[in-house]
Amino acid sequence: MFKKFLYYCTTLFLIVFYFSFNLFINIKPFESYNVLKTIEALSSDKYKGRLAGTLENTEAASFIKEKFQENSLTPFYDSYYQFFTTNYPNKIEGTPTLRVINTKGDVVKEYSYGNDYKEDLLNFKENKVVFSKNEAFFKEDFIKIDTGNINMVFYVPEEDTLSFRSSFMYDAPLDMYIMIKSSTKKDLERFLGLGYMVECFIPFEVKQASIPNVVAKIKGKKPNYSPIVLGAHFDHLGNDLQGNLYGGALDNASGIAFIIEMSKYLKSLGVPDKDIAFVGFNAEEFGCLGSAEFVKEYKPILTNSKVFNFDMIGTNNSAPLCIMGGKEDTVNNSFIKSAAGTCTRNKIFFNYLFDDSSDHSSFRKENIDAITFIDNDTTRIHTPNDKASFISLKNIDRCFNVVYKEVIKYAFGNNPLYFYYKQMLIASAGLTLIGLFILSKIKIRANNKMSR
Repeated sequence: MFKKFLYYCTTLFLIVFYFSFNLFINIKPFESYNVLKTIEALSSDKYKGRLAGTLENTEAASFIKEKFQENSLTPFYDSYYQFFTTNYPNKIEGTPTLRVINTKGDVVKEYSYGNDYKEDLLNFKENKVVFSKNEAFFKEDFIKIDTGNINMVFYVPEEDTLSFRSSFMYDAPLDMYIMIKSSTKKDLERFLGLGYMVECFIPFEVKQASIPNVVAKIKGKKPNYSPIVLGAHFDHLGNDLQGNLYGGALDNASGIAFIIEMSKYLKSLGVPDKDIAFVGFNAEEFGCLGSAEFVKEYKPILTNSKVFNFDMIGTNNSAPLCIMGGKEDTVNNSFIKSAAGTCTRNKIFFNYLFDDSSDHSSFRKENIDAITFIDNDTTRIHTPNDKASFISLKNIDRCFNVVYKEVIKYAFGNNPLYFYYKQMLIASAGLTLIGLFILSKIKIRANNKMSR
């Protein structure tokens, strides 16, 4: 009886050894260094800030598609691209100007672009204005202009610096937004008070373009089920008129680089229970437009999806990993509780945010489960200082150590083999050898008895 039981146990150990060894040799581990190299590529001069509507944004989309293809992902449906139309700020010929002129049009004073003033990217429904004191409304930190045809503002930014660049919003209430130094504001007020005019021109215009989301998937066993979605936006804010690069390394080359590496890792696990979609959202910086278009087109199949969005992963500052839900969500949301529980069990420094400031919001508005993982460090974002040199491999791994467990839970039935295959490999190998050793001893004893 003992011998028979030992045969069964040894056979079971061999089966466990086979499956764990198969995973061991086939799994392609998540490597944060690969994430960093992709961040460096996407935030480089080559892609010129990935502003939606530009050639470089389209080239970034092509780069992402090729990475998905390298990782053996298939198109989400018929194509790796989902196109949609948007307005965007387009650079045109001309030199930016801000100057004081007299009634004859003679230049009294010319201000220096980048030192005294600079455009904010919010809107360019108009790009040129000439106004007098009667058309200006003065407050402590801004001058609002209303000429009857043009409504715009000159404002002094926080800390009196001109490096921050806002997201473009076509439906912003004013026609143009110009940042000025506090000294420039005082100067303009003085000249306007003396009866001079102010002229401003910024060589941007609003145009329309067809731009792509990048959409791919790992095919699952049950393709009719709602997919698991991993998403991140890849667009950013381009260059200013001096050519300063807003590379957006943390925001959000990091997020798209993260899901590219996740696609390699998850593909190597084998066939999931349901499809896993990987989506590079475009025009997030224009108001989460790409994710809204994705939800709009695919809503019928997304009803029961679990959506993991990634925005700003891997800061080298001491910010916690934040789980961001929608404005109306709370810590009692079951999807948020699951991610928070994984953080707690793994002793990961985390916090909560509830805001609609990233692409999870497009899903939450349609009552689809969605969260954004974000290192909520805003010290460098939307400035030329958001560079890959400030990315931390340790904090990339911090996010992975939560996310892979959550994705396996929903896409692979929480199979313990994926979590413990290394331990199972060692244990099953040892127990198999012990079982074979004991069986051999039993056989030797049996043979010795027969030979007597």
